[in-house]
Order: sequence, then structure tokens, then C-alpha cells
Amino acid sequence: MPRPPLPIEHRTVGRTGGATSILGLGTRRLAEAGQQATIKLVREAIDGGVTLLEIAPEYGDGRTERWIGLALRDGYRERVQLLWQCCAHRRDYKTAMLQFEATLGHLKTDRLEFWSFHEVIYDNDIDWMYDHGGLDAAQEARDQKRVRWIGFHGEKSPHIALRLLARGFAWDFACMPLNPFDATFRSFEKQLLPEMIRRGAAVIGTKPFAGGAIPAGKLIKPEDALRYVWSLPVSSVLAGCDSSAVLKKTLKSAAGFKAFHAGEMDAMRQKAKPTAGDGRFERYKTTQDYDGAPGLAAHGFTK
Repeated sequence: MPRPPLPIEHRTVGRTGGATSILGLGTRRLAEAGQQATIKLVREAIDGGVTLLEIAPEYGDGRTERWIGLALRDGYRERVQLLWQCCAHRRDYKTAMLQFEATLGHLKTDRLEFWSFHEVIYDNDIDWMYDHGGLDAAQEARDQKRVRWIGFHGEKSPHIALRLLARGFAWDFACMPLNPFDATFRSFEKQLLPEMIRRGAAVIGTKPFAGGAIPAGKLIKPEDALRYVWSLPVSSVLAGCDSSAVLKKTLKSAAGFKAFHAGEMDAMRQKAKPTAGDGRFERYKTTQDYDGAPGLAAHGFTK
């Protein structure tokens, strides 16, 4: 008999009354893993205690969502919450709803728990979201009880998110990059996270490894980077795992999590500070290297 998984801490999703595991599975990397590997990895994550799964139409041009739909058969769908990244980059009602319906079909489900506007990284995204009807689409889906919570995702600059908040909509959550390097450079931790918490909204961490810079740079251990973000007031942290070996290590970190105390958190920031100040490790903030091609095209850029 296989040993049961170690329990993973669950936290509330802001003011919503819901709860989720502190570890969420990001699925962008699974586009290259193939169908069978994706099914296996998603089920291993859920069996290991993960209750949050991030999905997006752009991942693998829709292939990944279809594979995840296969993984969620046999009762797995009821054990997990789906965080959907809406990739209608012109933020228009029609495209958003078409994507939403297509995703429901791929996953063979009638609802999604989280609706997140993907890559809110351009200053005019804010006006587009209101003027083109994307936010109306999300609210309609919620009114129909096919979506529970509405939020946004952005990894470029906290000032864009703060301008979005200033428009007055009561966002349920935000996905934002959080890691020891972020604390020094264009910091979401210092600027956006406190404002979301003040409003009673949930925070879901992304880029815990700074887009791969932390394992590659060896300045900070990956397990310490995860521990750092879990020590912040976040509901969950999305981590991409493209192999069973990586997933097992990440599950072990989540199950054994013990929060850093304030002095340890500051020590991590100070360790990162000498090379974090110019943004070299957070290229998703300073370059277009991490920006998706569809979003670039919608804004008139090429990659």
C-alpha cells in the first residue's frame, strides 16, 4: 500500500470564505511534456494534496487544457479548484466568452472557480478591460454561477495593478510575482500585496523562483524561495513542475513548510539585495522575453 501524502496547509482565499492549498500547480510547462505525462503529473499533484490548478488557453495552444481535461476524469475534478487565465488580450467581451466556453469544453466541466485576466502588463489594459467588455464577461459568468472569483494576473509592474484597483471594482484576488529579489526591485510585495490584503482580497504568488533565476544563480535555494513566499500573507503559490521528480520535491517543501520569522525574511532580502536592485534576475519586469506572443500582437508588438 502506498503511503498517504503528508498534509499540505490550506489558507483562506481572502474575504471569499473559500480555501485552497498553499501550493498550486502551474501548467505552462506541461505543453512540452505530452499527453500521458501531463495526465500523470496532474493526478500526482492532486493525490499529493494540491487543490489549486492553473490553466490557460495559450498553454500549448489549447493542447494542455484538453490533456488536463483527461486528467480530471474519474473524480479528480471534484478534488481541485481551477484558476483560469483569460487570454483575451484585447480584453473584449466576445473573445473572453468564446475562450471561456472553449475551456469548459476542453475540461468537460460546467464551472471554473477562478477567472483571472492574464498578463495585465500594459498600461492601456486597464481601459480596455472596462471599455471593451472583458470585465463584463467575467461578471456575467459569475452571475451565472459558472465562475466563483474574479481576479487578475500581472508580473510587469505594480503600478499597473494599483491603477486597476483605483478604478473601483472589488477584485477577489490577484496573481503577482513574489520572491526575495522582488522585495528590492519594482516590488509587488511592498506595493501591491499590502493593498490587496487591506481590501480583503486574496494574493496568489507567481514566479517564486524568479523565472528560473534562483535555481540557475544558486544564490538562494529553491526550497528557501518557496518558504519565503509562503511566509508572506498569500493564499497559495503557483509553481511549475514538468517532472515527477520536481513535483515530489515541491510537495515535500509544501508539506514541511514552517514560516520564516521576521529576521529570517529580512536576511533573505538582504542576501538578494546586492544583485536584485537593477532587476537583472526579474527579466519578466524589465524585458519582453516573458511576454506572450498573443498579448504582444494584441498591442501591436512582434516577438
